[in-house]
This record gives sequence, structure tokens and C-alpha cells, in this order.
Amino acid sequence: MLQFSYSENVEASALQTWRAMRDFAAIGRAGLAERVEMIGDGVGSCRHLHMPGGKVLIERLEARDESTMTLTYAMTEPGPMPLDHYVANLQVNGDEHACQVVFTADYEPRGIPEEKANRMLSNVYRALVNTARADLGLS
Repeated sequence: MLQFSYSENVEASALQTWRAMRDFAAIGRAGLAERVEMIGDGVGSCRHLHMPGGKVLIERLEARDESTMTLTYAMTEPGPMPLDHYVANLQVNGDEHACQVVFTADYEPRGIPEEKANRMLSNVYRALVNTARADLGLS
């Protein structure tokens, strides 16, 4: 199992940033899928990311902790993303002036080198942080 970490600083309070990042459906505004369908609400909900060519990536919200500003999600089955056993964690740390958004992921690459998998994850996480910035009026 490989591990990857990605972080960015955001010039907004940790609480404001968390409120933007905690929305499991926000990936729909990040432009990472043609369409996002949510099944359920809260922990245990699944998001179905409909990709070009009719492929679907399914991720389940495994945990969300408001007090520590963390959430965990996992791919439920192999999909169009060339990763197996993918589990990601998001945490927001900081104060009322600025914060850091940290993503960590455990995964096994499927048919691609580790460096390519890490670039792909960086692009996804960057898009999610940029979506939060837009939601906060920072971009």
C-alpha cells in the first residue's frame, strides 16, 4: 500500500474552509466529472461520479468529524481511476485567519507508475481546494 500527502494553505479561517470542504457533493462543482449523483446523506452516503465514456466512479463517505475538521472517503470498487484500495482523508488545520488543507491517501496503483498516480491525485485535490476557494469568494 502506498501513501500520498498533499497540502495547500488557504487565506480563510479554518472553520470557513472546513464548511466549504466538508460538503461531500462539492466535487460536482470542481469539474472533475460530467455529472455527480449523490445517494444518501451524511456518513455512509455515496457519490457516483459519471465520467466521459459512461464510466462511473463510486466513493463512499466513511467518516466526518466536525470537532477535528476531518473526513474520510473510499472508492467502493475498482472504477475508471487506476487505483485500488483507495482511501483518502481530508483535514483542515488553522485558526481564524488562515488554514492548511491536508489530504492523505492510501492506495495501490493499477497499471500506472506511482509518480503518475500521485500527479493525478494532486490534480484532484488541487481542484477541490480551488472549488472551496471559489465558494469562499477567494478566487
